[in-house]
Amino acid sequence: MFGAISNFLKIVLIVLFYQLCCTHAQSKYQIAPYDSNWFEASEYCHRMDMRLAIVDSEEKHNAVVKEAKAAKLHSSGFFGVWLGATDLARSGNFIWHNTGARLRYARWGEGEPSGGREHCVVLYYWPKQRFNWTWNDAPCSTELYAICENYEKAACIQEF
Repeated sequence: MFGAISNFLKIVLIVLFYQLCCTHAQSKYQIAPYDSNWFEASEYCHRMDMRLAIVDSEEKHNAVVKEAKAAKLHSSGFFGVWLGATDLARSGNFIWHNTGARLRYARWGEGEPSGGREHCVVLYYWPKQRFNWTWNDAPCSTELYAICENYEKAACIQEF
């Protein structure tokens, strides 16, 4: 009997150790290895058990920029990553897709958001167009990289 309990405790400890190591070893943000449209970017993040980044503070903006710079994909003078915000439901009303929360913080480039057929939010480094790690609303079909973020998952499903 004690042998069975001992083996059970070993298994529980191994599982807990694995979960702690895996969740803390992963970076908060990850840039996809290929470019895609906004919808494919969102799907990619979900397949990685992540989501498109929600950048709702200066601190998070700086962290995303730091991760983007570390990828060293901006040396050509043009680089963009999809963020998790869109105004597809109601033009001009930008929300974070995964939470439904309105944007309360933004780092729009000069003259942005410009509207029209541009409904998905991107973080650009494009100095020739005056985007210096600032945001733009772009056509969702544009091919850019995804920046995914790890986030705390809910432990249970809530009914509405």
